[in-house]
Amino acid sequence: MGRFLLELIKIILVTSLVLVLTFGVWVYYRGTQPMEITEARGITFWQFIRERWDAYNSTDARISALPQYLGCRNDILYYLPLNLKGSANFTYASLNPDSKLAYAFKYWEEQKPDEVLPKVKPINIAEAPDTFWTYFERAYWRALVVIDYLAAECKLGPVNYDAILGGKFK
Repeated sequence: MGRFLLELIKIILVTSLVLVLTFGVWVYYRGTQPMEITEARGITFWQFIRERWDAYNSTDARISALPQYLGCRNDILYYLPLNLKGSANFTYASLNPDSKLAYAFKYWEEQKPDEVLPKVKPINIAEAPDTFWTYFERAYWRALVVIDYLAAECKLGPVNYDAILGGKFK
């Protein structure tokens, strides 16, 4: 019995490792594709993140030099778990359009319409990865570009398309 349990745990761990690695490779691959957001001008997700990271570093260096500020929060890392969870919830709501979660999404779509985030619509299981990714990249765009003005002194400013499209981030 003990040997069977040990083998079962090994199978579960190996399966989990394969799933995590597959998800990581899929995220990397999807990040190399042009973003679906019109305002992104065809840049990839990784180019966008790299440009925002550079903007964060220069903003943080500028703010840290001021005596009244300790520095800026790195929103790129802060929003990662939030966007992953939000994307999973959005995908679940799209797969189950009659669920309470779907009704919650639809309620906020009606009460506070947002042009950046996608709307819940029924999908099948084959469309789930694309739905997940669409919400994930749009949520990052919304957080780091659209509502960045809320960051006061720590705002990153507009996306530097000249650096991205000029080849600095390729």
